[in-house]
Amino acid sequence: MATRGTPPARRGANRQQPTLENPIQRIAFHASDLSGVAPGGGSTEFVPVDRMYREQLRSTLNQAAATIRDEVQASRHGLGTLILRLRPEAIAKSHRPAELVAESGLLPAGHERIEEMLVAADASSLGTFDQVIQLRDTRKIRANLSAIATIEAWGPRYRVPTGTRTLRERGRAILRLFRYGNANTNAQVEEVVLETLKEFRLRFDPLDSDSFGRSVLRLVGLTEASDDVLARLANLAGVRRIVPEPVAMPTATVFPVGVAPSLSFMLPPTHDLPTVGIFDTGVSSLASQVHPWINGSDPYVLPPETDYQHGTNVASLVAAARQLNSNHDELPSLGAFVHDVCGVETNGGNVSDLIERLKDAIPKRPDVKVWNLSLGVPSPCDEQTFSDFAMALDRLSDKYGVLFVVAAGNYVDLPRRIWPAGAILQDRIGSPAEATRVLTVGSVCHLAGPESLNSAGEPAAYSRRGPGPVFTPKPDLVHAGGNVHSPWAPGNTSMHLVMASNMIGYSFGTSFAAPVAATMAAHVWRSLENTQQSPSPALVKALMIHAAQLSSPPYSTAERRYFGAGLPLDVLDCLYDTPDSFTLLFEADLASGMRWRKSPYPLPASLMHEGKLRAEVIITCVYAPPLDHTAGAEYVRANVELSFGVLNGDNISSKVPMTGEDYTDGYEAAQVENGGKWAPVKIHRKSFPNGVAGDTWALQARPYLRAFEPSLARPIRTYIVCTLRSLTGNTAVHEDGLRALAATNWTRAALPVRVPVRA
Repeated sequence: MATRGTPPARRGANRQQPTLENPIQRIAFHASDLSGVAPGGGSTEFVPVDRMYREQLRSTLNQAAATIRDEVQASRHGLGTLILRLRPEAIAKSHRPAELVAESGLLPAGHERIEEMLVAADASSLGTFDQVIQLRDTRKIRANLSAIATIEAWGPRYRVPTGTRTLRERGRAILRLFRYGNANTNAQVEEVVLETLKEFRLRFDPLDSDSFGRSVLRLVGLTEASDDVLARLANLAGVRRIVPEPVAMPTATVFPVGVAPSLSFMLPPTHDLPTVGIFDTGVSSLASQVHPWINGSDPYVLPPETDYQHGTNVASLVAAARQLNSNHDELPSLGAFVHDVCGVETNGGNVSDLIERLKDAIPKRPDVKVWNLSLGVPSPCDEQTFSDFAMALDRLSDKYGVLFVVAAGNYVDLPRRIWPAGAILQDRIGSPAEATRVLTVGSVCHLAGPESLNSAGEPAAYSRRGPGPVFTPKPDLVHAGGNVHSPWAPGNTSMHLVMASNMIGYSFGTSFAAPVAATMAAHVWRSLENTQQSPSPALVKALMIHAAQLSSPPYSTAERRYFGAGLPLDVLDCLYDTPDSFTLLFEADLASGMRWRKSPYPLPASLMHEGKLRAEVIITCVYAPPLDHTAGAEYVRANVELSFGVLNGDNISSKVPMTGEDYTDGYEAAQVENGGKWAPVKIHRKSFPNGVAGDTWALQARPYLRAFEPSLARPIRTYIVCTLRSLTGNTAVHEDGLRALAATNWTRAALPVRVPVRA
């Protein structure tokens, strides 16, 4: 299990520093890098499909059909939803009962949990389904039947998982309809549901489809709804989910803010700096120290709904985290301008309101590419499905081409988490930190004192941990958020920041780690602008995560749930090499049924010993896969499988496994939990102190799609950052790597076109 942390300053003290003479080399994509691959898969019969098995399966179907029969008859569209619960060994795409669904006339309805396949049925297809189970005996149908453990109905407990009482108590809810595999059916279902809501005299309005996807409604005034109406609502066919609308807080709790005994004032900006958009509670008019750093404002919330405290705190750290915390040597010595969007109430805002404000605010400043969101819902995310808030951020990121930097959230309940972590706590990251497109930031402690709860280098006691839904690795990285002093208070090892009153205070929270990372990301983005290939959220995210790997030790799967990839020390680490390392950034456009490969891989001569590669290999892969908000646990629709290793003919023997990849030969569930399958961020890392032999090395990537996912309409742009680093500090590695690269015919260019601003 994890050990007590090593302070980041000590981790990085003896390592070589990146230099401006060693820019990372960017390798352009060429269509010649692609080649076709033969499809795999087959029919596996997991259990004998004999008469007894068929009758048992028919019995579960009959029970489920009886449950939905009244719903089917009462609804004009005549559809009910069934859950095909799959065996753990049958979760993989190649085992899904697609043939069975098609022959039975069922409509695909997405997924919920990883083992749940949802289908829609009417009276006719229910009868056909029963006949297929009873009589069809082809090899493919038998394999499909063997994959199903049981059949259940999608009833009230699935539609309203928190119960109708919570809907009334909250008064507002988000209702999501099923999206079936037929456009006409979807339109009819939506029409019927809307008419029924009017009949119930419920107030509702459609949520923006650009942000929330199709067929999502906001219900209001539920405190006035009768028990009968709420019960009928829970039995409404075509409704997938109704949940109380969450309230997102500007921080997971309001921590006390102390006042520093001596005041140190921020210096005004003196450089041409990038701008970070801060969507928070706004900057106080009294905070004159912060005002020179603000180059735009956009108010959506006014007093008394905001006290400007939290927004001022966050803005001061974007502008001058290092100035305010001069004893934190690991904080980047740079700042950024602030575009101040006062969009969050001090006591929290409804998620749908926050998304509407974000959608309005972002296009007003197209020059702002990095947005800090130090906010979240103060409860753990779901273990299997992504929240509406997270999915909306993903859609906004795609629509506007921006990177959201989101705080992991704060865990404040008892018992306090210690390190190494042992107890099972409700400290999983909160929404929207689980979003796939965002950069999620947790908190570590840089300083420690006699009364602090953590030692330096440890994950902060309050920092929520991963993973996200379906074991998606989160957080992505960590940064300084301040230590906690016993029993639960700020102190001199917490973060110093500017208060709404213009005084210098100190506090702690992942809210204060996120703006440090956001400032770094803005500088990385700025350094890449005006290149032949413009920067993108996925590219900047890849470089930030890779820099965190380079400056941190390798973590186990368990440790990564607290540290992410680690702590990035400096913007230069994202863009430049140290003399003892050689880094290439690859851009790969991955297409359906195709394999991308670069070989022979250029290896620095100084890392080769008697024909063996003796080095540490560190790889980060980030891509933006297609997403489907109707697919539950299968929200992410594509996986990229990465290999770095030795070629043997046309086959590659991968030598650098991904974190947790010891489990990737098992069932799909084990690959997801321990191998990061379907996660849009891949981390590979391994050292070879004794060397590994191979004549021809290669880097390879291949996309895989979910069941029922159509071929890619456009390729998936994938960024792969690969570093070969000396284990002995050999300063000839980078120059040797450039010589080896020059011997290839690869199209290349220096990554940054602008040197990051230095203090």
